[in-house]
Amino acid sequence: MKVRELINILSQFDPETRVVVAGYEGGFNDITEIHPQRLRLNVNPEWYYGSHGLAEDEEIRKLWPDAPVVEAVSLMGENQNSE
Repeated sequence: MKVRELINILSQFDPETRVVVAGYEGGFNDITEIHPQRLRLNVNPEWYYGSHGLAEDEEIRKLWPDAPVVEAVSLMGENQNSE
């Protein structure tokens, strides 16, 4: 995805919306998907998870009921070279 495409898509969201990417490991991928999400903030202390979790996740909601919930946009990418 090029900057022009990304700007065009992101301009459809409130400019104060948080933008997130998936956590874990290294390397880089092209952005292939953009999804609106509702996230519960700062619920994963383990290094191998991203900091935030899906607000609708029942386990996360039970463990961290007072964690702030926000609207976000997730940028996703996958390795187009993998089988």
